[in-house]
Amino acid sequence: MNFSYFIAKKIAFGAKKSFSFYIICISLVAIVLSVSTMIVAVSFVNGFQKEIRGKVFSFWGHIHVVPYTLGRSYNESGIYRYPSFVKSKKAYADIAHIQPIVTKAGLIKTPDAFDGTIVRGVDTSFYWKKFKNYLIAGEVLSNDSAARSKQLLISSSTAKRLSIALGDKVLVHFPGQEIQTRAFRIAGIYETGIEEFDKDVAIGDMQLLQSLNRWGSDTVSSFEVFLKDKPLFKNKLKAYGLLFFGGLMPEEMYVRWSEDPLDIITQNFNEEIEELDIEALSVKDIYPGLFDWLELQNMNELIILILMVLVACINMVSALLIFVLERTTMVGLLKSLGASSRSMIGVFLYYGVLVVFLGLLLGDIVGVGLCWLQATYHIIKLPMDSYYIRYAPVSLSFWAVVIINVGTLFFCTLALLLPLRIIKNISPIKAIRFD
Repeated sequence: MNFSYFIAKKIAFGAKKSFSFYIICISLVAIVLSVSTMIVAVSFVNGFQKEIRGKVFSFWGHIHVVPYTLGRSYNESGIYRYPSFVKSKKAYADIAHIQPIVTKAGLIKTPDAFDGTIVRGVDTSFYWKKFKNYLIAGEVLSNDSAARSKQLLISSSTAKRLSIALGDKVLVHFPGQEIQTRAFRIAGIYETGIEEFDKDVAIGDMQLLQSLNRWGSDTVSSFEVFLKDKPLFKNKLKAYGLLFFGGLMPEEMYVRWSEDPLDIITQNFNEEIEELDIEALSVKDIYPGLFDWLELQNMNELIILILMVLVACINMVSALLIFVLERTTMVGLLKSLGASSRSMIGVFLYYGVLVVFLGLLLGDIVGVGLCWLQATYHIIKLPMDSYYIRYAPVSLSFWAVVIINVGTLFFCTLALLLPLRIIKNISPIKAIRFD
């Protein structure tokens, strides 16, 4: 049997009434709290990023194909509805769905109020499957073209501002060379929680907007491209690497690491578009502020991880130092009987690692348990106007938990070697006389 391991087991279960036992217990609690905090923080940040990105992509798609112009007016000329990439979309491995859109600015008017809006005209090819997740009342637009031309979907915030209820009749004025007015019945009310979408956007019939613009059925404003489910953003290790070493990287390497798979897919798709009058933009390019804000969460996450690992390491170093000092007489006695300094360091290292391992196990149970409670009962609520969601979302990754455990064990074990260096300087004679 390993001598160091044997002694470590003996002192692990024989120090329950000593002063150092209570210090070790405090360190154990610190590790449990640190590990559980890291698990919860990583799960919440991942969940938050995943939820917000999912909302944006469900509502707008991943890539927009728009007219190649300097302006971004809602009344500019349209583009051909059947370009080459639509006809051969099956040839693009990453594309799951393409839908044409016609957008037109308007003014919603009720008997008591009015408000500006952007009407998104859609047809039967619209990706209702994902949009239905945000429909809180009513139904999506009808498949019948005659009925669809008289229906309108609005957001809950628009309904609240204008005091509109499901089934109400509203007038929408469309400016142009002459103001055109159409009556609509509110068929459904949606809510994404993202103000940029809910504040201005209504959904109506594409064919109606084409006729208002005096376009034919083969002209649209843009295309929304949905990609297949796959990782579209850089992994955490790359994100952390950029935060730590971004300033030291060569420019070419920094650019390569900064690119998300979504950027690369958009760039490749843009190069394959044959038409000269259109271009592809990722939703990241259209709403850079929102995605930069989500990317900033990685910094907050990294700070929490570093602080929690430091807390665990400092507590373990302090506790083990007290434990070594309390066991100085034992160290001197074993050294006088022939034990080497290396074997004595092994005794306390085994003991420290045992405490850390127990803390990791309990921390995993507490952290995963808290995540399960939040995912099941939504205990932590969030203000919708600030965070775009009603409760803190959770995305618990098995590999994230593994990396947290391995990283904490590694750094704590490394830190434990610092106080154990004093064992080499313990003299057997002085240690036996030590009180």
